[in-house]
Amino acid sequence: MSFDWESYIHLGDELVSYQQESDLQEAYLRSAMSCCYYGIFCIARNHLIARNLPIPRIDTHKFVRERYQGLPRNVEKKIAKNLRRLWNERKVADYENQADIDIQRAKAALDLSKRTLEQLRKIGAL
Repeated sequence: MSFDWESYIHLGDELVSYQQESDLQEAYLRSAMSCCYYGIFCIARNHLIARNLPIPRIDTHKFVRERYQGLPRNVEKKIAKNLRRLWNERKVADYENQADIDIQRAKAALDLSKRTLEQLRKIGAL
């Protein structure tokens, strides 16, 4: 049975919701942002694999973004743009000690991941 990557987006949603009464608020929000990116990335990557496109082991994330950018439909280009935005937010959340990670920023990443999930549905990735 393969893993349902959409559950990462649901987990991100739960982390944003539960952070309100926790001493671990920032950790919850950073983790949520990371989940939002990885859920979308893996669904997008797996869709390319299902279309028999070989995925390189090096620079995989960049390859997936660029592949969607190069596809003909506007919705696929939007997926590429959103992947880039989510990737940038994920890098900040995962690596930048001094970054201001607040509820609004985490919710913005969550909302973007949900919109991108709908775009992935439109192209048959789910």
